[in-house]
Amino acid sequence: MNGTRSSNQGIQCKGLSKKYKNFLAVASLTMEVNQGDIFGFLGPNGAGKTTTIRMLCGLLSPSLGEGTVAGLDIVKYSPRIRSLIGLLPESNGYYNWMNAEEYLLHFAGLYKIDTYLSKKRARDLLDAVGLADKSFAPISYYSRGMKQRLGLARALINEPKIVFLDEPTLGLDPKGQQDIQKILLDLNRDKGVTIFLSSHDLSDVSYMCNRMAIINHGMLIAQGSVQELSKLVGGSMGIVITVLNSMDAETKLSKMGYKFEINADEGGKLIDVFIFEGVQDSVNKILDTFNKVGLQLYEVRRLDTSLEEIFFKLTQSSESLNLRGSTAGSKHNLESKTHVESIK
Repeated sequence: MNGTRSSNQGIQCKGLSKKYKNFLAVASLTMEVNQGDIFGFLGPNGAGKTTTIRMLCGLLSPSLGEGTVAGLDIVKYSPRIRSLIGLLPESNGYYNWMNAEEYLLHFAGLYKIDTYLSKKRARDLLDAVGLADKSFAPISYYSRGMKQRLGLARALINEPKIVFLDEPTLGLDPKGQQDIQKILLDLNRDKGVTIFLSSHDLSDVSYMCNRMAIINHGMLIAQGSVQELSKLVGGSMGIVITVLNSMDAETKLSKMGYKFEINADEGGKLIDVFIFEGVQDSVNKILDTFNKVGLQLYEVRRLDTSLEEIFFKLTQSSESLNLRGSTAGSKHNLESKTHVESIK
């Protein structure tokens, strides 16, 4: 990633670091977000997520390292980057004396968007985020959730190629969360918008994101899909096949050649057969084998390690490593290249 441009029109950073006096907020962060990704950015409070977003958006200069957004260097081309992206920060300021439409038109003017087009976009966005019927009410009367909806509309007023979202569903009720999810998924599907999503709502991230990164103490712990991260923690990715119990059911199971665990229900009428990842056969082939030996199928369901389990295992492991490093007297510094590539 030498030079000022990158062939990746998504987001890249290499060795990105930010230090405040003796505090290292982000430590040699290297990650890549492909164009068109919905990318989750996870970590505990104080992990360095907001600092990273501010550097990528050109609002904060890195101490070391480099990064590109939409193929542009985050330091050299920061004004250009800000014109191409949308940003919904966790702490968002509002001009409370304005109404929602005035607020969006104000920001459209900063982007030098044509007046007619500005009005159309503002009204379309207010309708999309569910504020059309309250567009002329002063923002001072808005609830926290309504302000969050307005903040998303503001982040989209310039039709960005990349959207950075820091806790976008904060303060929203379940219906509001669903509305925001739909808007973002539609943007990604219909317009190919790259979405960089930082959130503590792991159900949001699990549902929407195709890839993600987890950081702690400013350092990258791991990145990849949920399936890839699950492998790092020894997660069980497999299936549960429930069959009707019979006198010879367990005998038939023992002859199938699969490694599995079984659990019979209290009434003894059903048997759950747990088949974990590592079996080379497809699910359909496994089911065919069950049928051929004469087992009666009752139900089939996937058995996946949840993102919550993955997150806690990875962050707890990184806390343990950090504690051991502190006990030994080691200190993180800008030259540190330490990354946790896998947690076992």
